[in-house]
Amino acid sequence: MLTLGVVKNIIPAVASTNAVVAAACVNEAIKLITFCAPSLNTYMMYMGTMGVYSHTFVYERREDCPVCTSAVHKLTVPASMSLNELIQALVDGGDGKKVTINLRLQKPSITTGAGQTLYMQKPPSLEKATRKNLDKPLGDLISNGESLTVTDPVFPGNTSLSLSIFFTT
Repeated sequence: MLTLGVVKNIIPAVASTNAVVAAACVNEAIKLITFCAPSLNTYMMYMGTMGVYSHTFVYERREDCPVCTSAVHKLTVPASMSLNELIQALVDGGDGKKVTINLRLQKPSITTGAGQTLYMQKPPSLEKATRKNLDKPLGDLISNGESLTVTDPVFPGNTSLSLSIFFTT
């Protein structure tokens, strides 16, 4: 069932690419069913211009990766920091004075754990309705230790980032 989406969504005009991907999927299924060889656990790259060659390698996990880890990231910020400054820190990594967080997001949208929408980038009607929160200090919008849910187009699928915000004293 999952193989159908992989095979059908490549390049429909190149039948040989579909055939190679289908063969790799079937090969992995046979290895899983028969236990005849270790199964592919990460990634396979097919380089058609160089002949039939594939290379597998294991990606290293970063401890602070928002996609690989489901842990809640803790962030300490001043209560006077505005929501807009927090969003800019999530995008560009922060200025190092108030907060430093290395996530490199593009267009983050933020909601609270209680379901309150602080800022949404899309659709335009929600962006307009939540724009008033951008200039408000975080201390007025959330309580100390509250969890925020951050979504962004760079996250695959339904992945989101959980941030626990703690205020400096």
